[in-house]
Amino acid sequence: MDLLPGFIEIPLRLALLLAGLLVPGSLLLRALRLPWSLAASFAGSFVALYATVLLCVFLKVPIMFATLTGGLVLICVGLLQIHLRQRPGPPALDPVGSFAPFTQLGRWTPLYLLFWAVVGYRLVDQPLTGPDAVFRWSFLAEQMLHLGSLDFYPPQTAAQFTHYFWPESIPPGIASLYAWAYACGGSKHALWTSPVVAVQLLAMHELVWRLAHRWGGEVAARRALLLAAATPLLTWSTLIGQETALMSVGVGGFAWCLLQQNERSATRWAALAGGFAVAAGAAREYGLAFPLLALAAARLLAVPRRSLVTLAAVALPLAFVWPLRTWALTGNPFYSLDLGGLLPGNAVFAEWIAHTRSLHGSGLFTSTELLSVARYLTLWALPALIGTAAVGRFFHGLREARLVALLASVVGALWLASVPFTAGGLFYSLRVLSPAFLLLVAFGGYALWVVETTPLGRKLCAGALALLLLESLPKTLVLPENPYRTPPGNWLAAGRNFSDSVRAHEQELVAKLATLPDHQRLLSESAGLPRLLAPHGITVVPIWSPEAAWLFDRSLKPEELARRAIRSRLHYLVLQKSGLGFDFLNRRARWQVPWFKIAPVLETDTYAVFELTVTPPP
Repeated sequence: MDLLPGFIEIPLRLALLLAGLLVPGSLLLRALRLPWSLAASFAGSFVALYATVLLCVFLKVPIMFATLTGGLVLICVGLLQIHLRQRPGPPALDPVGSFAPFTQLGRWTPLYLLFWAVVGYRLVDQPLTGPDAVFRWSFLAEQMLHLGSLDFYPPQTAAQFTHYFWPESIPPGIASLYAWAYACGGSKHALWTSPVVAVQLLAMHELVWRLAHRWGGEVAARRALLLAAATPLLTWSTLIGQETALMSVGVGGFAWCLLQQNERSATRWAALAGGFAVAAGAAREYGLAFPLLALAAARLLAVPRRSLVTLAAVALPLAFVWPLRTWALTGNPFYSLDLGGLLPGNAVFAEWIAHTRSLHGSGLFTSTELLSVARYLTLWALPALIGTAAVGRFFHGLREARLVALLASVVGALWLASVPFTAGGLFYSLRVLSPAFLLLVAFGGYALWVVETTPLGRKLCAGALALLLLESLPKTLVLPENPYRTPPGNWLAAGRNFSDSVRAHEQELVAKLATLPDHQRLLSESAGLPRLLAPHGITVVPIWSPEAAWLFDRSLKPEELARRAIRSRLHYLVLQKSGLGFDFLNRRARWQVPWFKIAPVLETDTYAVFELTVTPPP
């Protein structure tokens, strides 16, 4: 009997979570008289949730389960009223079917289900394995619910930096989704994010199907969907639970909507395209590029002027509201990006980033790095390369090819700009290309359909696709590890090797810190430590916090520097051995002055801990 309440409670919580992800958007589609689709329902629901969070922020209403639910319910009631009161009119046609692609795969269904078995295992066993989730995507959601607001974000004051470590202002799009998941689950367990990730991956696959179906019909759509499932890098970029899935849904979604333009329902599709553009725009600090890209795509497709105005009216206000808030608070709409010193920002963090970038050289790829990128894309995203070749082949003959080229090129440019800022390396940076992968595999499916001109060609293509997908399944299972270098007996655990290793090293650090006196306040550049050490009563101060500004202030005399160091009560510095913190601090920090001493006191495989000793000046 003790199991009964939990047995009932968990499905109810899951049902509520999924309702919030799909019901508002479904009602929006009814209000717009557009055909139902999972991707569009998710995008519309995301916009409703994101708008609710923004209203809570600006109205100073606590962010919690009751307010999030109340906001979504009010939006649903409003959309239902619009639907019931609108004049009868013909709905937009849906040549694909509401539940495509999940009911139209035919003999490919078992192979596609095998792909989802691999994905399902990773969703359950390895949720939120992305390196940044612990301090960014999930942590911001946890803090939103814990503090009931976003007043601490973006962080500027010393107190705010103890709530959120990283000096950035990424719109809280992913955080809103995860806050809803944790609020519905009544827990911050990472497993509650898996339904959110699963819905996004399903939405991405549906968009691949719908795009390819529009270009080449059902056969092309099947080919495209198999190519998407056979692109491990696209799947992994979604499963890590970061921003790339939302970007992909947004970009693929507005491309699909703009291609649906017709005289009878052009404005309605444009409004939906605006919702997709908002989703993409809320994913990163450079998200403003995506609504503008949607407008550029609309011009390329020569959509009616009224549709263009509708798209702008829906997309731009919600996309711009967060950067405008950040601009008002910090003087910089991007905050963590000072654009070469043109905009104000956190001075120490800007120097730290500049130091990191300087180690990448000129910013141009070396021949070795180019070869690495080519190898990564061939091994983990071969279907996207097929799509790239297809775009080149049809560029002059099809506007759709030019559309894909435009969108993929802009995504590629954003990736190139992000590489110097990516501490995780080249392979990790490739996740940013996910929206381009989605579009390229969709077009690749169309291209395969075009070249299948004979029965033998169709059979050879089908066989090659089956082999390609089967070969990709171990990669999908083990990424970021390499299945060819990992014993098959270790495949099931390979995907969580990184996170397991991090947790083991973190627990070792916690145990050793407990042996130090006065260890309740630490100085560090490791973004994962605040979430780890807070339950143990330890406050982690970032080196770029105003609380540590004295350490970098060249105007202070040594005596005043020593006095401020004593008042700070920061006795220890914790640095990652693999990071650049110690090199940066050796160059920039003012600890080579009288009365100041720094010495190593302990270490783990990952961290080094230094004691800061200050002798009171006379």
